[in-house]
This record gives sequence, structure tokens and C-alpha cells, in this order.
Amino acid sequence: METLPILALASTAVGGALVGAAACYWPLQRAIAQLRERLERSEQARNGAVERSAQAREQISQLNRAITELRRAHSTQSTRGTPAAPSPQQLAEAALAAGDEKTIILPRREVPQAFADTQILAGS
Repeated sequence: METLPILALASTAVGGALVGAAACYWPLQRAIAQLRERLERSEQARNGAVERSAQAREQISQLNRAITELRRAHSTQSTRGTPAAPSPQQLAEAALAAGDEKTIILPRREVPQAFADTQILAGS
């Protein structure tokens, strides 16, 4: 048996494998590069979301502190003895006691409309 045909067959097989590997390498490298870019962008987005979340938590804690300070200030004002606003019933009783009937406060008879501009016109 001669070695020349075996050597030719082996070199052809090795050459074909190299050509096939080179043909697959280029598109796969492009796909890998694109996937790495997508991963980098998603990591940047995740880091940005974590930063915004921490910022929002800090703002919420600041608002909670401000709310508690306002509540404390309000409770100290109400405990100092500031007179409460008189109710409409008390105002009506005071007006009757004073004898001035023109200042009697009567309850509204109609229901207030929040969206009066959406009412159907009476003439249509």
C-alpha cells in the first residue's frame, strides 16, 4: 500500500477541518461580541436601576422625616391651646343668640357637581 493516497486524504481532511473551523469562527465571534455588548448594556441598566432605587429610598426617608416633624409641630400647636375653628352649627347658634337672623347658615340643598361642564344642556 502506498502512503501517498493516505497522506493526500489526511491532508485534505485536515484542510477541510481548518476551512470549516474558519468559516464557523467568524460568524460565531460576531454573535459572541453582540451578546457581550447586550450583557454590558443590561448590567449598566441594572446598575442605574439600583442607583435610582437607592435614591428613591433616600427621598422616601427624607419625606417620612419631614412628615413626622410636621406632625410633631402640629401636635405641639394643638396642645398649646389654640382654639379650634367653630363648626357651622356653633356659628348658627351664636348668630341666633345674638338676634341677627340674616347671618344664619343654612345647609346647601343641591348636591355640588364636580364636573358641571359635562352636564347635558337643558335646551337640547
